Amino acid sequence: MEVIDLLKRNNDNDTNVIYINSESISAEKLYELCDRDIWLSSDHINAYLSYLNTKFHSIFSLPSFFYTKLTTTGRYDYSSVVRWTKKTEIFNKEIIFVPINLDETHWILATIFMKDEYRIAVLDSLGILTNDNAIAIGRHLIRWLNDEYCHKFRVYDNNEYENPDLNESIRKSTIFGDAEEISFTFDIMFREKPPQVDGCSCGVFVCMFARLIAENVERDTIMEIAKWQEAILKFRKVMCTDLWEYAKANGQVDKVKIVDNIFSP
Repeated sequence: MEVIDLLKRNNDNDTNVIYINSESISAEKLYELCDRDIWLSSDHINAYLSYLNTKFHSIFSLPSFFYTKLTTTGRYDYSSVVRWTKKTEIFNKEIIFVPINLDETHWILATIFMKDEYRIAVLDSLGILTNDNAIAIGRHLIRWLNDEYCHKFRVYDNNEYENPDLNESIRKSTIFGDAEEISFTFDIMFREKPPQVDGCSCGVFVCMFARLIAENVERDTIMEIAKWQEAILKFRKVMCTDLWEYAKANGQVDKVKIVDNIFSP
């Protein structure tokens, strides 16, 4: 029997927990992924994006609280988020995902493409993001990249770098400096024809967009896939199955005896 059917049959076991690296999600919340009327919480978003971090080594997904912390006081605050990349060299990644919760009501995905020319794409399935808000997001993320660079690879007057292992293309980068001095392409996707037709699937769109981008699916193809409403319903089930199978395969299931019984035919 499929994982989803088993969860449905045992959805009262809400104390059972699976772990996706440092993220955790209950069996109850795992089953919620399959309900088309459930709005995804930060638990769902963080668990799935953490899973993508393990599946695609060229990408790095920041937690859902990152952007809120970065701008928590109404202004930019790098010190609030510096710890989240302490163990990760983001400048050796090709893509960085930043899930953003707008006013606690709508998820969007900011994507930073780090290879060749810097590009930031904001994927908004409802198409409600204003120009001013989109520009502010872009500037905050570019400023964050500047601060990350200066914090981890300090540039000295003699042009020597604190980290000699930083690859040559990054060492020649012009990432450091003021945000206004950096040339980058900014792309707001789905502004004209937003694909979301309900009020609760924005988080699923965020996770699906991240998965497609991580798999190097072209921009135009992503736009086409998003139009297909069945894709979102199917992807809810994909998320549920991916998370359970990953946790089970890696021994990241709490209360093993109980959960084993739940997922046994």
